[in-house]
Amino acid sequence: TLFTTDHSINKLKETILQLAVMGKLVPQDPSDEPASVLLEKIAAEKERLVKEGKIKKQKPLPKVSDEEKLDLISENWQTSRLGNLGVTSTGKTPSTSNSEFFVGNIPFVGPGQITPTGNWIKSDKSLSDTGLQQSSEANPNDILMVCIGGSIGKSAIALENIAFNQQINAIKPLFIEPRYLKFAITTKRFYRAIIDNSSGSATPIINRSKWEALVVPIPPLAEQHRIVAKVDELMALCDQLRSSLQKAQETQILLTDAVVENAL
Repeated sequence: TLFTTDHSINKLKETILQLAVMGKLVPQDPSDEPASVLLEKIAAEKERLVKEGKIKKQKPLPKVSDEEKLDLISENWQTSRLGNLGVTSTGKTPSTSNSEFFVGNIPFVGPGQITPTGNWIKSDKSLSDTGLQQSSEANPNDILMVCIGGSIGKSAIALENIAFNQQINAIKPLFIEPRYLKFAITTKRFYRAIIDNSSGSATPIINRSKWEALVVPIPPLAEQHRIVAKVDELMALCDQLRSSLQKAQETQILLTDAVVENAL
């Protein structure tokens, strides 16, 4: 009975995400492998990828200070900088003077293809293989986020191999549940951090180095999976509420029309 408008249901969804990344939706299991071990595995994997020449060596991010550490529910959780959770990149646009770059079947996306709810709108632009070499590529389960303009902070998980422009930052999570990380960077707290670290007032911009340095709460991997399952369950409930609300409104309109017709 509390959630009887679209606005209130949207607020409920925001609250669910915030509770999720605070560890307040599912119970903690002391036997879960701690997030500190998970972060060590990620660091080792990045070192391996550098040695194999698959990624460039990343400039070390500053250690999370005591002031930056988040209020975590369990010692098994950790506060981590976003850039330490995977491989990050910024998009590029191939030269528009070369038409051969834009004749292909690799979707080329920008902020306009990401909806406020984190879904995808089909792109009307695509790149060739040579065009992709002049751009940046994201693979399934990579997370893309708008880093400039009025829609800064919008994000979505890649569902296929795509190319993206310079208005988007991306991260390829390593040993992290992508959907949990997507939840963590969708909260109001993270959005405020984006704005606080952006330059420009009329057109906010957050560069990749500042974006990588933002902090997120990381639970054990097993708990990440439990959180995603619980959020799915609760979001489905929210959608049921919205559907019931719409049906009630439609019924109300039909009743009103019937009353007016009979009165006349």
